[in-house]
Amino acid sequence: MTLILLEIWSYVQIPVLWYLFKRYARRDVSGQMIAGTLIGAFLEFSTEPLWQYHFKITVYKHNTPLSVVTGWGVMFTLVVFLSEKLYCFCLKKDSIVPHDKRILLFDALGALLIGLPLETWGLKSGVWNYRNDILRWDWGTMPLFRMPYEALFGYTLLMLIAPTFVRYWQGAFTPDSSLSQTPRFGGSSAPLS
Repeated sequence: MTLILLEIWSYVQIPVLWYLFKRYARRDVSGQMIAGTLIGAFLEFSTEPLWQYHFKITVYKHNTPLSVVTGWGVMFTLVVFLSEKLYCFCLKKDSIVPHDKRILLFDALGALLIGLPLETWGLKSGVWNYRNDILRWDWGTMPLFRMPYEALFGYTLLMLIAPTFVRYWQGAFTPDSSLSQTPRFGGSSAPLS
């Protein structure tokens, strides 16, 4: 029963998150969600044998749930938002300075703050488990989180490139870019709300 409720929530969270950002942050995150979902599709389809999912609605080889693919879009939306807020707060800036490489550190920090609890929650609730017979990870497991250190390392490497991809492509996927307050790396920076 818990997995059924989690699967339902995994679909409901998409419009809820979009609405909350649009209503309270005055930010259309549809472009970020789509760009993040593209990354999620690539990741999930290319690494499908490494995980065993336990949701019912799947889109690839009867193992990869659609909601996990779209869940990457939700996660990247949250990571990009948090990392930009941390960047502006810590560096006393109104917006991201174009081509400032320091954003990568904030992306990794934002990813750990968002991704680590989500990964732990997914593992402990039984949404998925690692295929250790294939992975053969042996660095150990993080205490309390029950997450392999290799997964943490992989997340960190991914977060050095994925949020930049999301920031770059979000405008192409946002229907009304006048609501998008996220700075573009190639052009002028709009103030963050």
